[in-house]
Parts: sequence; C-alpha cells; structure tokens
Amino acid sequence: MPNASLHVIEVRGNSRQRGIQHGRQLRTAIDRAVSFYEEFFRQHLDMTPREMQQRAARYIDPTAALSPHLADEFEGIAEGSQHPLETIYALTARYEITFERIKLGECSNVFVGSDWSADGGTLLGMNWEWRPEVMDFRAVITSRCDDGPDHIVVTECGSPGKYGLNEAGIAAIETGLGCSRPHGMGRQLFANVIRHTLAQASLGDAVAVVRRHPPEATVSFMLADATGNGVNVECTPDGLHEQTLGGGDLAWHTNHCRLTTEPCDFADSFARGRRWEQLLADVAPASVDAQRVGAWLADRAGGADAICKLPNPASANSATYLQTLCSIVLAPRARATWVSDGPSCNFPYRSFALADQEAPV
Repeated sequence: MPNASLHVIEVRGNSRQRGIQHGRQLRTAIDRAVSFYEEFFRQHLDMTPREMQQRAARYIDPTAALSPHLADEFEGIAEGSQHPLETIYALTARYEITFERIKLGECSNVFVGSDWSADGGTLLGMNWEWRPEVMDFRAVITSRCDDGPDHIVVTECGSPGKYGLNEAGIAAIETGLGCSRPHGMGRQLFANVIRHTLAQASLGDAVAVVRRHPPEATVSFMLADATGNGVNVECTPDGLHEQTLGGGDLAWHTNHCRLTTEPCDFADSFARGRRWEQLLADVAPASVDAQRVGAWLADRAGGADAICKLPNPASANSATYLQTLCSIVLAPRARATWVSDGPSCNFPYRSFALADQEAPV
C-alpha cells in the first residue's frame, strides 16, 4: 500500500502564476495521479483516457463562470505539469465522474461552536477518505495571493484545492451524500465550489457562493468563520437544504442527509453517526480544543464502521476500497489547520498556519 508523505508547498502571485508553480513543484506526483486515474477509470468505469478527458471537459466553462481566477489556476497547473487541461480537470472531477456509476460513502465532518471550544473560536474537523493509492499524491498547499485571500488547502496534487481555510477566517469542508439520484441541482465541481468559498471575506458571501453555484455532486458542506458562526448546506437532487450553526451547536455529518428525507443505503454512515452522537454527548462547555477534535477523528470504535477508516485488503479489487487519507482540524480564529499524514489513529498531526498562531496537536 502506498505510504508517501504529504507533499507540502507554498505558492505565490496571481492565480495563473500559483498554478504554474503548483504544476512544476508537484509534477512527478501529478504524473502519478494521472496514471492512477487513467487506470482506475479504465478498470472500474470502462473509460479510456480520452473519454475521461471528454467527461472532465464539461466543467471547464462552468468553472470560468464560477471564478475566472480559478479557471486561470487550472490553466497554470496544466502548463506547469505539462498535462492537457482536460486531464487536469479530471483530477478534480474524479468524484463526480465516479459517482455517476459507483456510490461512494466517504468522509466525516464535525462542527464545534464557540461556546464549546476552549479558546472561544469555531472548530471544524474532517476525515478525508478515498483510495489508499491516493496517499502518494496528497498535498497541503499554502497560497500567498495577489488576487484574493491567502489560504491553505488540503488536496490531491493537480487539484487547486478541496478543503481548507483563508486569511479572513472562512473554513470549508465537505462529505459525500448518498441520495436517490447521483446528481444534485448544479453544474459545478464540489471542490471548485469550496475553493471559491475560500475566496470570500465573510461567511455570508461564502454561503452565497453555494446558493448561486450549486455543485453537481450530492454533498454536504460545512462552512464556518472565526466569530463562531457556521452553516451546513446539504446539496441534494431536490435542492439545497441549510442549517444555521452557532456558538451553542455541536454538529456532525457523515454520508446520509440529516436536513431532508433523501434515502441513503450506506449502513456505515448511520453507524458512524451513532458514534458521533456518543462522542459529543459528554462534552462540557469551553472544553474542546484542536487536540480533542483530532482524537475524535482518530476514533476506531466500530471496527470496519469506525470514524477513522483503515484499508481492508479483502476489498482491494473493489472500486469502493477506502481508507482515511488524513484527518483535518481547522481553526478559523487562529487561521490554522492540523493534518495527519495518514489515518490519524496511526499518524500524528502536523500544524500549518497563515499566521504564527498555531498550537501543537
């Protein structure tokens, strides 16, 4: 099983310049990502590399409509890595392409309101889950931007970003949703929607991005700011469903809808949800710090249905061969994040920050 360390880079300048730096610095890892997805799509979706490019090309125009800066960054990554633009889009579109044919139950999220946190700031936690092979091309990218807020993202090499926070104290995470149909109401890649929320200066503006540009995928977003506020948005086939989160809230999300009655056949999602209820039941006010959120994400109660997933070799030939690639704790008030270099039940966290305010986990 691949067990490469996180790729950690910093990029600077405008969007295209940052994309070129990303593509050049991570070119070898991007090559591995492209090779993996070409083989994965061939084996599990009977899709050739050319068909993969054609499917991914559908998102080029919607991305430009969402954010010209983000479209420039994709073009820079393609130039820097020397891959066709459509291939680079396919790396970000892998979830949407796969989910059309194969249901994936992956990732867990948690929101800690400011009344519960030790420092009076909001905390978000996420377990990012996908194929063990992706351990070879995970990255933490710090972006110092000339054309938008500085930000830190956790992502796959070759993708502009999946989960993270920005200098304005906006943080965003996501988990997939099993619904009655594979598509929601929008046209955007979910990762691009998250990246554009991180280009915003307020939580209201970030939520407005989701409302104006909903994703194609059925997903649940959790957004938070540095003042203790948050929003959970479930993007479903029948529309967007929102829940306002505040200082007094502790909230979790796995892979079934909680704000609407969409059906879900992921049994382990409900099992993880029950475990989240247990973990959050004994929380005292002003007691939760990043270390405790990190420990929740590392929880192994439930074995195969645990919050922190280890790969099951018996399912290695299945498209749904999953593990926790890393656990992520986001502290918008501190503009800091902690990322485990593998399943957090076995790997320690590393700290990253936009300012010198981070604390060890």
